[in-house]
Amino acid sequence: MRAAIVGSGYIARVHARLIAELCGDVVAVCGRTLSGAQAFGIGQAYDNLDAMLRAEKPDVVHICSPNSFHAEQTIASFAAGAHVLCEKPMATSADDCRRMIDAADTAGRVGAIAYCYRGYPIVRELRRLVRNGDFGALWRITGLYLSQDVCDPDKYVWHFSPGLCGPAFALFDYGVHWFDLLQFVTGQPIAEIQAQFSTRRPDRTWHGNPGEGPRPRGEATEDGGVRVDFALEDQADLLLRLAGGASGSATVMALSPGNPNHIALSVDGESGGFDWLQEQPNSFVERRPGLKIIRDRDPDRLDPADRWTAAVPGGHPEGYPDAFRNVIAESWRGMRGETADFPTFGAGLRGIAIVEAAVASAAERRPVTVDIPGADFARDYPMD
Repeated sequence: MRAAIVGSGYIARVHARLIAELCGDVVAVCGRTLSGAQAFGIGQAYDNLDAMLRAEKPDVVHICSPNSFHAEQTIASFAAGAHVLCEKPMATSADDCRRMIDAADTAGRVGAIAYCYRGYPIVRELRRLVRNGDFGALWRITGLYLSQDVCDPDKYVWHFSPGLCGPAFALFDYGVHWFDLLQFVTGQPIAEIQAQFSTRRPDRTWHGNPGEGPRPRGEATEDGGVRVDFALEDQADLLLRLAGGASGSATVMALSPGNPNHIALSVDGESGGFDWLQEQPNSFVERRPGLKIIRDRDPDRLDPADRWTAAVPGGHPEGYPDAFRNVIAESWRGMRGETADFPTFGAGLRGIAIVEAAVASAAERRPVTVDIPGADFARDYPMD
């Protein structure tokens, strides 16, 4: 695939590395500034998306820009004839997601979301076990997504700038990943949510350093910075219910000391359960009455349809880049019409709708039903 990347930050560099591993060709990078795109060091540099699309005519555009730009950049890419792989969150509103889906349909192109954690072989195995009924009817689901990314009170990220992030922070930056992981493994949609939001560090100061984005609105400081009143949640505590009746809780937090990227998923069913940690992705704990078994990653134990996700033999660890590469590969296969089992724009819309329900729940202090008119969960989360 001839790929173009929009954005020149950390996640864009991850995409570039994995595109190369898949023998793709990064033909261009479009940054907020031309110097930023040039510093990327791969492909032709641009600071104008339309100019890049006209000149390069990429097969696929990887959208790695701030949340608020995803919708318009995606729609422009579809209009230029490209497929799109968009970073999460898909957009900042469900309405924008629907516009993106309509644009894909009009152009006859495919949109995918970079839900990278579903690419682990163990996650694929757990999905098969759950959907084959190995744990029986599901009763309890719980989980965590804890990060220390913005624990430092002096750190500023572009998410803090008003208008760039959307109506949520922790849930858009971390939570949508966990929501996708839960629904991917269980094969059931989140049907109801009750949320409590907290903002532990409401004051943030922009200094103009790399990665902080353009100068935001706010109160100027004596040293040339801008003090921003960050009104979004950096901690979300959630009660959840799946369509099949299983219920439980999750916490998503952006300032958890000592947790760079702690993702946990725990499920109980009528005949067994399991626990999985993203920081130890090559094993899971299988639980039966009176018994706990540690299951290490074993490619020979995978369903034949999932064995391609294991790049190395048993006993050799795989990690985050391998899982992410699997999701990009599967998305590209979807763009070539070879599979429907990839993170679709329908799955991306579902994540945004869950966040919108959580925002409403936190504001109104009540449970909120996750309502997505016209959505088809089986189409958004096919088994193969």
